[in-house]
Amino acid sequence: MEYSIKNNNYRDFDVFEINKLRPRAYAIPFHSLKKLKATDCLTERYQSDTVTVLSGEWDFKYYDKMSIMPTHFEPDRVQFDKIHVPSTWQRTGYRPPVYLNTRYEFSLYPPELPDDFAASVYRKKFNIKDAEKIHIISFLGVASCLDLYVNGEFVGYSEGSHNSAEFDISEFLVNGENELVAVVRRWSTGTYLECQDMFRENGIFRDVLLYEYDGCYINDYEIKTKNVGGANYDLDTCVDLHGELDNCTIKLELYDKDKCILSEEKPAEHHVCFNFSSLSVTEWSAEIPYIYEMYITLKRDNKTVSIIRNYTGFKSVEIIADIFKFNKKAIKFKGVNHHDTNEKNGYVMSADDIKLDLTLMKEFNVNAIRTSHYPPDPMLLTLADIMGFYIVDEADIETHGTGSIGPNHLYKPNLISNNVKWANRYMDRVCRMYYRDRNHPSITMWSLGNESGGYKCQDICYMFLNGMCPEIPVHYEGAIRTKRVGYDVIS
Repeated sequence: MEYSIKNNNYRDFDVFEINKLRPRAYAIPFHSLKKLKATDCLTERYQSDTVTVLSGEWDFKYYDKMSIMPTHFEPDRVQFDKIHVPSTWQRTGYRPPVYLNTRYEFSLYPPELPDDFAASVYRKKFNIKDAEKIHIISFLGVASCLDLYVNGEFVGYSEGSHNSAEFDISEFLVNGENELVAVVRRWSTGTYLECQDMFRENGIFRDVLLYEYDGCYINDYEIKTKNVGGANYDLDTCVDLHGELDNCTIKLELYDKDKCILSEEKPAEHHVCFNFSSLSVTEWSAEIPYIYEMYITLKRDNKTVSIIRNYTGFKSVEIIADIFKFNKKAIKFKGVNHHDTNEKNGYVMSADDIKLDLTLMKEFNVNAIRTSHYPPDPMLLTLADIMGFYIVDEADIETHGTGSIGPNHLYKPNLISNNVKWANRYMDRVCRMYYRDRNHPSITMWSLGNESGGYKCQDICYMFLNGMCPEIPVHYEGAIRTKRVGYDVIS
């Protein structure tokens, strides 16, 4: 099988995604309530009967320069190494680790890139029992960009290292063995938005998930809660369904521990909403993280097709006279900036690593986490819902190098953020963060990124978040350097 490798997407300023699916809420579907309830937020991904985790041993070929990577790539003629996915090149011996604070790794001429630099090719073979079903592949984290191929055909392209990238690969699959090829490059035009104070690493560094759906499935859902006085809340949940929905119903159940306190079932349509008024509930907070479990079930002919779970919390957030109030009470954040970092594996954090970090924070009375400076693995957010942390969810945006002084760096901190030609790229990263993470009760603030100057692109992103989710304040660190009053929280 031969692949014609595309060598222009990563440096084409007009391209930051090709054929990538619209962002949606992270959820792990099951075929039965019993199987779902036998898991928790750390194990459901790995025990689902409808999701295959493709992480593990992959074939890997590293090229120190792209110029020596074949344009026409024949995997069966390549002498591959074996590599574990998720991992990074820097933590597996292919490149030395590079730590930088404020500078880019190359000369600052946005959106231009060096002529030649490192790239790698990943290959994974996997089996499909029924290629007629819908198959969606989800990459939870790839740095810096991804060209995806399946069975010799180009599927799509993605930038945004810490955003989930999903593709419908159904049309490319066959029954039996299939071949996936991923080309990952050290840099892309998107790298200009990822100049964070951290080790700079590359590779497929989070899990790769393969969703298998029958003819219809739960594609997305949104939960909105609104305080209507005291501890009474309205609950509105809207569900987006895809596929053929004849003889289908959609059911919502809300459990308080083991007791079902709400249940409603409706005929399935492509967009269905459930509305409950003035529910008397126990409110969620970091101090008392009271969680309800919501189950959304899609049925056909009264048989479960798919079921998902959400850890639901009821809360209100407001700023009154410069006082931050949570559930009508003034609170103080005792927080940390948290990078996804393991001392041995770099960007790669296992479920146990995430749980250990949050457990240590609790032991030291930390109650708030800023996901510096990008959205985390969604597993961290669910664990924060359950354990109790106020989350400042930050977009994968930092252009700190534009404000650096030194060789090939000029002090122009607003060079990118004040140029609306970049606005679509900013919006893509903010939108993908918002839609994936919007159903977590721990989300206490959205953040537009870090140390990126301003402000035209940030203004556009702020208007989006404020329009979609006015009940959650928007933070931007860079606003502290201006007298403008354009955001809800600065730091």
